[in-house]
Amino acid sequence: MNKLILIGNLTKDPEVKVTSTGKKMVKLSIAVGDGKTSDGKDLTQYFNCTAWERTAEILEMYVKKGHKICVIGRLQNRSWDKPDGTKGYATDVTITEIELLTSKLEAERINSQNANSNQGNYNNQEQAPQPQNRGKDNNQEDSEDDKLPEIDVNDINVSMPF
Repeated sequence: MNKLILIGNLTKDPEVKVTSTGKKMVKLSIAVGDGKTSDGKDLTQYFNCTAWERTAEILEMYVKKGHKICVIGRLQNRSWDKPDGTKGYATDVTITEIELLTSKLEAERINSQNANSNQGNYNNQEQAPQPQNRGKDNNQEDSEDDKLPEIDVNDINVSMPF
């Protein structure tokens, strides 16, 4: 069985791409706390993750750098030929399920901080990038099942079956 559950914070905004066949994908990186060293320093593991289609759309719309999420997925190994003739190897997480763990209030605070820190990167002649149009596929309206509920992290109970 190849199943992985991680809870962590996004290290940067999700990177959105569309394949040549029109499938949406999102790449993101999450930092996961992994205990402490013997001298009390925090240990952190970083995981590169990829989500596809509807999961990618949800991540694009609702998460930003600093948001806490739970990803459920599988590990996927890949290799490639480097320009120097050696093989490169990487292990990534392919996301199959997500849980958004940042409350709406906390998300607004994080988004505001991120916007303020990016504000100085644009002079008066340049305009900061605007959010992309989040149009619906096939001009369909959201059904009640497609709408995400507001989540308060204080209301979340997590139990693991192992």
